[in-house]
Amino acid sequence: MKLHSPAVSPSRLAVFAVLLACLPPRVLAQSANCARADAIVEEARAIYQSAKPNYKAILDRLKVAQDLCPTSGEVWKYAYCSAMAFGDQAGARKYRQRALDNDMTKLDCEAERAVIPVQAPLSPYVREKYALIVGIGTFRDETIPRLQYAAKDARDFAAALKDPAHGHFRPANVVLLTDADATREAILNAMQNLFLQAHEDDLVVIYVSSHGSSRSQDQGLGGSGYIVTYDSAQKKIWNNAIEYQNFAQKTSLIKARRKVTFLDTCYSGQASGGEKALDIDDGGVDDRTAKMFASNEGSFVITSSNSTEQSWESEKVRNSYFTHFLIEALSRGKEPPTLKQVFGYLSAKVSETVLRERDKQQHPQIQPPAGPEDITIGVVPRGSGSEESANSSQPVRH
Repeated sequence: MKLHSPAVSPSRLAVFAVLLACLPPRVLAQSANCARADAIVEEARAIYQSAKPNYKAILDRLKVAQDLCPTSGEVWKYAYCSAMAFGDQAGARKYRQRALDNDMTKLDCEAERAVIPVQAPLSPYVREKYALIVGIGTFRDETIPRLQYAAKDARDFAAALKDPAHGHFRPANVVLLTDADATREAILNAMQNLFLQAHEDDLVVIYVSSHGSSRSQDQGLGGSGYIVTYDSAQKKIWNNAIEYQNFAQKTSLIKARRKVTFLDTCYSGQASGGEKALDIDDGGVDDRTAKMFASNEGSFVITSSNSTEQSWESEKVRNSYFTHFLIEALSRGKEPPTLKQVFGYLSAKVSETVLRERDKQQHPQIQPPAGPEDITIGVVPRGSGSEESANSSQPVRH
């Protein structure tokens, strides 16, 4: 018996044709390019199945795929694994970050038969410490609501890091940019200096207190979030703010294996009642944005609220709640607390105080939730020249 396919009605064909015609040419072209990139990934998989995979050949093929479809997490994953196996550590860091940026949450290179060199454990000491502290409460664009304490937050946090009793940062290694000094160019120049200065066994702390824009599609932001700098214009965010993805990628390129980023920002409502907000969209820093900064072992990001909450300022303590309790957490006890201890105290105090005083929800977040237990911001660096570290025959806590 001959089988017949069910007939497709002319009306359905007409609807399909209309839908296809409505797709922008750019979308159609991108779809075709991504299909070609997928074919290259299949070639890479085939090479991985060979007895002696040629990782250089895979990387060469994937360069074409990256240009064809830069949003393919699979492309960046295979590039990451190949670069690791080939011994290209700098390239591997870049490719890993791009894979994470494009929703590739599982980067299991062993499953792809790549022979990955074992990464050396974190050094038992910290050689030197560097910090970039940014706080912006006033903006050139007067339509952007002012933040009462953002610049003070930054100054107070910088002072806490330079405190010889708890922070142990060299004053010369703490760069503070506030208000008119915190332009897009100045912030990116400071990031470049961190890249040039920091070594693998150093600790880098980055802190930003400002407004932000969300990853909103319907506000013309193309799915990207932005840090609002002093010279940003609300109607020209693309041109003169700092895209979170770009900022995270630059952070991931800093060679220090211990990096902690604090984001005291949120993206909701009008800043009329003490909330740190910009009238672009609702919600704080989402998980995908946060994960951009957690690029390797020893790398963390702590945000002031979850993606649906506001971050609040307090007239009582004259700081944001987040920064106030962050400073308090760093200065508790005789021994410098680990980052996990800092986050535990900070998270509990912010949540309970904002609920009690504001009747609002604010829950700080950490990414990744698990990692090295002994990252310590207040550690005395080995390279500080201090008598304590110079005379000690034991590794200092890091």
